[in-house]
Amino acid sequence: MRFGINNLGSLLAYGLSAVGLVFSLLVLMGGEEDLDRNVSASIWITILMFFLAIAGAIFSSVRGLVINPASLRGTLVGLGSLVGILILSYLISSGSDFESYKNISETGSRWVSTGLNMTYIITLVAAGVVVFSSVNRLGK
Repeated sequence: MRFGINNLGSLLAYGLSAVGLVFSLLVLMGGEEDLDRNVSASIWITILMFFLAIAGAIFSSVRGLVINPASLRGTLVGLGSLVGILILSYLISSGSDFESYKNISETGSRWVSTGLNMTYIITLVAAGVVVFSSVNRLGK
């Protein structure tokens, strides 16, 4: 049996799951005096796993682009679309309601509005693609 990168990823996922299970059990089964220490350790393990997942996703994407350089065009189109939606969302956001909230500046409020606008636009585009695909499929 050949040991490839896919097997390594599965092995790593199972190993990290086991580590997470151990720390979850420590929190659940630990005594009251150890609770703060176990929760703190679990949070740090979660943060470490989060960054490992980000590194793995970036590595996988770069590896895929190196193996198949033709897919770079599609990646750049998708990235450009997201940047375009970000710019459009920023231009239509105002951030003028920042006075309604505590501890936020007008700039922070504008970026929150930008994120919400991006969510709405991407949701509408995704729903439109689903409807278009369904109608197109019925027409064939």
